Amino acid sequence: MKPSEVRDYADSGLTIQYAMIDHATRFPDRESRPKYLLWNGQRIWTSDVWTTTEKGVVRAEFLSCKTDVEQGFDIKVDGWLELAQGMRVPVLRTWKDERLEDAVEYPFFARDKRLRVWNVYKMTYPGGQIVEEKWTENAGFWVEQIGENERIYHCNHGMASPPDFESLVFKASVQPF
Repeated sequence: MKPSEVRDYADSGLTIQYAMIDHATRFPDRESRPKYLLWNGQRIWTSDVWTTTEKGVVRAEFLSCKTDVEQGFDIKVDGWLELAQGMRVPVLRTWKDERLEDAVEYPFFARDKRLRVWNVYKMTYPGGQIVEEKWTENAGFWVEQIGENERIYHCNHGMASPPDFESLVFKASVQPF
């Protein structure tokens, strides 16, 4: 199959997670497989990978967030993101919290010159157990490319059915060193 033969899954009855599995089955060659799937004509991703510089500053800002589910995003590098106290972590998880500023900014070092981004959310299971999740059920997003070093993510958490890609909207940008 060719990428032009990518199926639009919006009316398939599948969740985004199962649509990704079907998509991988339809395009078994990882190298030629489109990294996204279609949903109502929109390219949907479960994670995004940027090619960037080895060192820089990443800034992320919540633009809007519906409050029915606690939501946030992860930024990951093969290296470190440096927190304000000097602590270095490979993955930065940031939750939308009304008590905190809407924007975060951290220096980073990425050995492979890649920055990885995805949305996260808290799911409540029967019995009241709350679990931090990513990539489950209907989780995904479409990417609005603003420039080479700036993107806006329009996210759906895993529990929304049908997906609402305006459930969480955040902007990420990279300032190379």
